[in-house]
Formats: sequence, structure tokens, C-alpha cells
Amino acid sequence: MEFLQRIAKALFGGGSGSGSGVAGDVGLYYYVKSKKTGEIIRLRVNPNNDLSETDEGGSYFVRKLLHGTRTYDPIEVELTYDKNRKMTEIKITGGDQVDRAAFEAQQAAAQEG
Repeated sequence: MEFLQRIAKALFGGGSGSGSGVAGDVGLYYYVKSKKTGEIIRLRVNPNNDLSETDEGGSYFVRKLLHGTRTYDPIEVELTYDKNRKMTEIKITGGDQVDRAAFEAQQAAAQEG
């Protein structure tokens, strides 16, 4: 079984290390806190499918609109990546970037209360 997992990881990547914990998940995860409600929303970007090449070429971008469970006010996130699909810039309208620990703490608090 471990042999098959190593083959799958070699073919499909091992993910970003900050993702869902699902083996073979190549998703890149970012965490955004709404300025209006304080809710932290997890954003998943698939670098193989979600990225679009810029008009100039040589770099990529993705634009996502997030909605939390507490409000329908959108949070716009624009991410820019280099030619190796590594993030170089993040712009957030209506929120701020936070870390995974803040997201997990909020999730734990919600389960307790």
C-alpha cells in the first residue's frame, strides 16, 4: 500500500503541507478573515486547474470571491504566481490574510460553543 501511495505522490504531488490532510491533495490553502464579521474562511487553489496565465506571459493569477456562513458580503482575493506557480503576491478586498492556526482555533471554538 505504501508503494502505491509513493507512486501517487510522485505523479500527483504531495500538496502544500497546509491543506486538508488528504493524501494526494495538490491544493494550496490560504486563510482569509472577513473584516465585517471576523469569520475565517479557508480558500483552496488548485495550481493545476485554477491558475490563468497573465497577458504578458511567464506568470499566473487567480481571482476568487469568498462568502462566509455569517454573511453574503463577498471577499475578493487575487493571487499572483511566478512561472513555477509559487505565490508572489496576494491582494484581499474585504478581509485580511491569517494563518492556519487562527482558522483551526476558530473552528475548535465553534465546535465547543
